[in-house]
Amino acid sequence: MKKMSIGVPIFVGFLLILLLPATLIFAAKNAMTPPDGGVLTDCVVTDYVKMGSHVSANVDYVNSQGKTINASITNGVGSKSTYVGAHYQCYVYENNPFEVYRKPDKIGLIALYGGAAASALVGLVLVGVLLKKRSKQGFLIKNGQQAQATITNVVVKEDNSGFTKYICDYSFTDSRGQMQTGKHTFMNQRVGIGNTFPVLYAEKGGQMVSDIVE
Repeated sequence: MKKMSIGVPIFVGFLLILLLPATLIFAAKNAMTPPDGGVLTDCVVTDYVKMGSHVSANVDYVNSQGKTINASITNGVGSKSTYVGAHYQCYVYENNPFEVYRKPDKIGLIALYGGAAASALVGLVLVGVLLKKRSKQGFLIKNGQQAQATITNVVVKEDNSGFTKYICDYSFTDSRGQMQTGKHTFMNQRVGIGNTFPVLYAEKGGQMVSDIVE
């Protein structure tokens, strides 16, 4: 058994607690700040094109001289559906009359801030789990005795990232002849009931602590 590097939880924390939330908050603030110099104007959709989840649209608006201008919305309509005749509040610019900037949706901004908070929360939980696992590994390496464990149950879980988890229950007999149980997760390593692996175990605080040695 090799003790997990402290760099693993540090990297996870940096990615999920700092980097991703900061990116989402920056995107939210950027979306809330339209380019300077625009005049908020009522615009009406004349036609639109949907590509996947992104919808681009052209709109008509009346400029300060009373002339109807057809322009494109540079930041899209902000939702997966729209229709000809839909009204959007957009910022209009005299120096570029054929492009307008839609006023950001509050729901979209809330989603970005919510995503940042969720990422930080998940990061905190994962860092806590990794630090606990690292501490357990260190304790077993220092204090553990070795035995042979047998897999008694396997649950297979696949996620969208392509990783397959084999969540296993195992049992082993300790040096006193008592049956002990534990749980171990194998990543992308096919295992089945009846497979045997070496296990380290030690008593800590009146409870048996163990883990399979991969």
